[in-house]
Amino acid sequence: MQFHGEYQHRVDPQGRVAIPARYREEFIGGIYLTRGFDQCIWAFSPGEWKAYSSRYAAMSPNSRVARTLRRRVFGSTFDLELDRQGRVVLPQPLRQFAGLQEEVVIVGAGTWLELWDSSRWGEMMVEIDAADMDFTDGEQSDQEAGK
Repeated sequence: MQFHGEYQHRVDPQGRVAIPARYREEFIGGIYLTRGFDQCIWAFSPGEWKAYSSRYAAMSPNSRVARTLRRRVFGSTFDLELDRQGRVVLPQPLRQFAGLQEEVVIVGAGTWLELWDSSRWGEMMVEIDAADMDFTDGEQSDQEAGK
């Protein structure tokens, strides 16, 4: 499944946030929350977590870089369950890392979801909108190719 879109949610007083209803079925077998890049939380389904984490699990423990990466990936990951209302408890270390307050934006990122503090997501959108990115991934446009 591909996750997409932006969803506004609130963290309740018990530190729970609801996963968008359209995606809850993907997390019936559990949900893996971990530190993402850019000060957000990544949420993986069990199958996607296995695919993502397997490359780190296969790294040699003889490499200092590999050990650091493994600690970063596995040490900050929580294996959790959704409750009957489709909510997940956000572990305090992840909430603190991402600076999550009451207002949260859940963003589809293809094979995972990202959970952002609402104000931080607003800042990220400014950065995204200002970025001069070439979305052709190295392919020439028809105009550039002389067609």
